[in-house]
Amino acid sequence: MIRMAWMILPFLAGCSGFIGGSMGAESQSDWYETGQVRKNRDEVVRIVRELLLRQGYLTAEIDPTQARVETSWDARFSTRWREGYRTKLEAEILPLDSGGFNVRVRSTMELNDNDSAPAIPERAKWVGAGVSEKHKPHIPDQAIKVHMLLKNRFFGLNP
Repeated sequence: MIRMAWMILPFLAGCSGFIGGSMGAESQSDWYETGQVRKNRDEVVRIVRELLLRQGYLTAEIDPTQARVETSWDARFSTRWREGYRTKLEAEILPLDSGGFNVRVRSTMELNDNDSAPAIPERAKWVGAGVSEKHKPHIPDQAIKVHMLLKNRFFGLNP
């Protein structure tokens, strides 16, 4: 009987790794930074908020003294398992010692892991998009898009 327990142990370890793997799946991108922006803080905050709103993300009113902004989730549901997803963006406005500000953004993406009713928002089970090899490369897409738009807005087409 004891030998049977030792023989089953590797299988149990494999299962727990598989189950736990989806719980801690990657969901956030790296930070993408604009570099030094030489504008006043109020203008930088206004531009960041305006750009996030134009991308369809809802944000609370941003206090110009805040250094960090986080949008609400933008969810897209599908009738197929792990095809529904939600994204949100975070932006930080960091003062630089040499003057001006550095704006950095990152995105978070999660997939709906509910396989029985994936199109029902109330029953969604969100997991990091890293569980799917199909979606994992798309985690930073929104952050890259906003980063490029911010650089264009701050520095123009030919900096």
